[in-house]
Amino acid sequence: MSKITQQISNSALSNVHQYGSEKSFVTDKSISITRLDQMSKNHQHHPSLSQLHEDAWESNGSNKNSTDKEKYIHQLPDHAQNLKLNEPLSTSSKATHHENVVIVNHEKNNIKNIWINQKGSINDHHQQKRRNCRHHQVPVYFQQFLHCPLYSPLITPALRWNTSGITIVGIGSVSGKTSNLLNVPYGLGFDSSETLYIADHYNNRIQKLITSTSNCVTVAGHFNGTSGITSDRLNQPVGILFDSSDNMYVADRLNHRVQLWVKDATYGITVAGGNTSISLARPSGLARDPDSGTIYISESSNHRVTSYPSGIVVAAGNGAGYNKNQLNVPYGLTYESVSKSLIISNGNANNIVRWTLGTNSWTHVAGNITGGSGNTSTLLNLPIGSTIDPMGNIYVADATNHRIQFFLAGEPDGKTIAGITGISGVNSTLLKLPYWIILDKQLNLYVADTFNHRVQKFLRY
Repeated sequence: MSKITQQISNSALSNVHQYGSEKSFVTDKSISITRLDQMSKNHQHHPSLSQLHEDAWESNGSNKNSTDKEKYIHQLPDHAQNLKLNEPLSTSSKATHHENVVIVNHEKNNIKNIWINQKGSINDHHQQKRRNCRHHQVPVYFQQFLHCPLYSPLITPALRWNTSGITIVGIGSVSGKTSNLLNVPYGLGFDSSETLYIADHYNNRIQKLITSTSNCVTVAGHFNGTSGITSDRLNQPVGILFDSSDNMYVADRLNHRVQLWVKDATYGITVAGGNTSISLARPSGLARDPDSGTIYISESSNHRVTSYPSGIVVAAGNGAGYNKNQLNVPYGLTYESVSKSLIISNGNANNIVRWTLGTNSWTHVAGNITGGSGNTSTLLNLPIGSTIDPMGNIYVADATNHRIQFFLAGEPDGKTIAGITGISGVNSTLLKLPYWIILDKQLNLYVADTFNHRVQKFLRY
């Protein structure tokens, strides 16, 4: 392998993405192999990379480079064996006793997680394929980046979660107004410190979880659950959103407005709906473009998405329906920066759709494209909350199926990662009409187990 000095200029470094203790360096035209200097003693999935060596392949087409490529290509799955150097694909593996190879195909917006175990078998975590591999001790941290978009994919071990949830707040099947109880929890949100906030829907308040406890403090609305239309009250709030300054936006559903609660304020400011020039009808989901600061608001009764501060309708607005220029009771909303699009839970159409800003129609992501409900792996039944991870995978609160569905980016076949399809209940493995889901930075799942009146956490491992 050729040795090069560190000559990667700032112009060649298109992006650096840091997630937890793991770093990925993306260059425009280079293939780099960086050795692991130190590995976690207990071989955890996210070992700390304290030093990256300078070894790299130079993409000059030399025979030596081809030899080096062949030297390490054995660790890749079959469909990656014949890669050309100009294909838009990145791969990564980690030199732990339990190896993981992540295949990222940017052109197809697809990611495959390949798990290599101690016995030398390779398991495709999502496609359930197996083959033998003689070389499972991979000596390098291998990253290949060619024609990458201006972001780095999150390189992560195979995504999996405990099937038993941990109750964060609430007591299963018991509703109430005290600090440790909820009444139909709906939207969930994190501030910059990852403190959890809960839209306590029927208690007409926003609850902030007190760290290391199961108690909350009321930060918006009245602590005793009294609804109202004054600036310090709410009426069945749904979506919660924080900006970069930890100011909180609340979709105040039955007051038909969005309230801005400046950090530590005791009252809200109406920024959309109400008496403003932006008319809303039952706002539900909120999303934000971090670059422009634009807020996007899904309106369940107007079957559209409206932007703030412009007031422009950016998605649908053609009445309820199943056509590609229509929505049907939209709920959850996520802004996806790379494609500048909105991921929308199209509730009564039983599907998840992507609406690229500036276009007049959606593209199908998950569920029945024509609106039919169901409980198979490709169907949904009243999807309300949804979110997206840094790799483009979609997570859906499939409410009436009492489950959380995971859709690998670009794949229509979902996997149930929490709850049991069609079975509601109060034990740790069951859910009852889950309405919302969010992810923390470690990709642990937080689920509003709405009609169990609790919030459940499903740990990723």
